[in-house]
Amino acid sequence: MLSRKRGFTLIEVLVTVAILGLVAVGSLRLMIISSKSLIEVSDTRVLLNEARIIQLEFMTDKTKPTHGTTKSGVKWDTKEGSWSVLDGRWELKYKELTVGTENNEIVLYMPNY
Repeated sequence: MLSRKRGFTLIEVLVTVAILGLVAVGSLRLMIISSKSLIEVSDTRVLLNEARIIQLEFMTDKTKPTHGTTKSGVKWDTKEGSWSVLDGRWELKYKELTVGTENNEIVLYMPNY
């Protein structure tokens, strides 16, 4: 009587290796995507902090120039505008503050006193 050895066949091992490879590739792609997202969120957070500082400077210093660049390379520009409400009976004046870098841009609206 022939004894049959117990173990995995070559096909079973190859299928297992292929499945593990797909799982590894998927995990790697997920790590790369999450890393890019983390960098993007971090850049946006820094830009938002810079925008808040510039906005406070505009609200407290009336002599601040209408455009410029910070020490960290963030650029800003302002435009004055108005919006008519109540069928033109009242006009809301505002300043549009655009703060940005090469990759990102934030627009803030401030009351124009």
